Amino acid sequence: MSAVALRDGSWIALRPLEASDRERLVRLFYRLSPETVYHRFLSPLHDPSDAGLDRLVDLDHNDREAIAAIWDGEVVGVARYFRDRSAPTADIAVLIEDGWQGRGLGAVLLEQLREIAAGRGIEGFTATILSENRPAIGLVRKLFPHAILTLEGPELTALMPLGAWLP
Repeated sequence: MSAVALRDGSWIALRPLEASDRERLVRLFYRLSPETVYHRFLSPLHDPSDAGLDRLVDLDHNDREAIAAIWDGEVVGVARYFRDRSAPTADIAVLIEDGWQGRGLGAVLLEQLREIAAGRGIEGFTATILSENRPAIGLVRKLFPHAILTLEGPELTALMPLGAWLP
C-alpha cells in the first residue's frame, strides 16, 4: 500500500483491489449519487447485482487489474482495466465517490493504472464515456493528449495511447 497527496493536500492510500473488498464496494455503491452511478455504469442502477460484484472483484492482477483508493478503511475510488489478450489495448473504468470528485483522485488512480499497464505490455486504453460527462472527458484530454475521441450517439469512445503507440 502507498499513500499519495491529492491536489487539495489530503492524503489517500492506494492498493490493489482484492476479492475481500466486495463489501466495501457495496458500501461505496450506496454512497454514490444517481448521477455518478449513471456516468460510471451508463445506465441507472438501484442496487449492485451479485454477478456484477463478482465481475468487479474477479481480478488476476495481470489482464484484470484494479487499484483502490482507501480512506478510513473504506474504498472511495477505483480505477480498473480489463484486457483481452487479442488486442493491444485494455478497457478502463474509473469510479470516484462524490465527495472525493474534483480533488485529483481520478488522475492519481489513472496514472498508477497507466504505469502498471505499460509494464505489462498494454499499449493503450479504451473507454466509453457519456458525452455529457465533461469531467471525465477533461481528464482523458489532460492525461492522454493524443487520445482519439469518437462520438457514437450519446457516448464517446476514447482510445488513449500509453506511449508512442497509435492505432
